[in-house]
Amino acid sequence: MLRLVTVASMLSSNLGARPAPMIDTTDDASTGYWAYRLSVSPQDLASAIDEVGPSVAAVRRHLGK
Repeated sequence: MLRLVTVASMLSSNLGARPAPMIDTTDDASTGYWAYRLSVSPQDLASAIDEVGPSVAAVRRHLGK
């Protein structure tokens, strides 16, 4: 038997699924994910990481996102 639930209840119950606070520069999937999330090219993301480090917060500030 299927049980239907609201989207809001699913989102509120899934609080543990958050991205890591640091970008793993050795993992292509991680850098690809963050390039997509920040709407920048992988090259621009790599340049930002070189300048400010792999912290997501620092990269966001640097890119103005």
